[in-house]
Amino acid sequence: MKEIIFGQTSCIILSAGSSGRMGKPKALLKFSKDEMFIQKITRTYVQSGVKQVIVVVNIELYNTILEQKISLAHEVELVVNHIPEKGRFYSLQTGVKKLKTGNSCFFQNIDNPFTSAEVLKSLFLCTKDADVIMPVFESKSGHPVLFSPAVAQKIIGKIDTDIRIDKFLKTFATKKIELTEKRILTNINSPEDFSEAGLGK
Repeated sequence: MKEIIFGQTSCIILSAGSSGRMGKPKALLKFSKDEMFIQKITRTYVQSGVKQVIVVVNIELYNTILEQKISLAHEVELVVNHIPEKGRFYSLQTGVKKLKTGNSCFFQNIDNPFTSAEVLKSLFLCTKDADVIMPVFESKSGHPVLFSPAVAQKIIGKIDTDIRIDKFLKTFATKKIELTEKRILTNINSPEDFSEAGLGK
């Protein structure tokens, strides 16, 4: 994947939620024996050539990452959402405010750990086709999503942050990319999901 030049493209990963159903921060779940979700997902972006990787966290997770000295690439920036109860759109807005001006942006949640370089490449190659590029498996939308600088500016200017992110993105020109990778649909929201996915080994 090093031959793909992502250029003016950043990434935002949302990880400021309470992880109530999981019972512990999803960012700290083990993807493999040696790697947590936050490490695996951010590594995928960095190794693919994305130079700005923003992870939006709550203050408790931020402190835990520092206290445990969890190793992350230097391209990774932790951005604290101090009001996580305002919801996911507010978290996204918090991250977007840190984007480099003019950058397109991949966006996903911390509970979508199967992001791959191949999926990123498929989305990136369609950057100029629409404001929102979305991966699809058997007509179901997955993660990550790639949005344009124009969308980023609209996110920053949005005052009503109660809106659902998917509803907001549907107001823009969207291109759906049909992929053969079913795991773009996978969300790890509960201990049962984690067990069924066979992670942490």
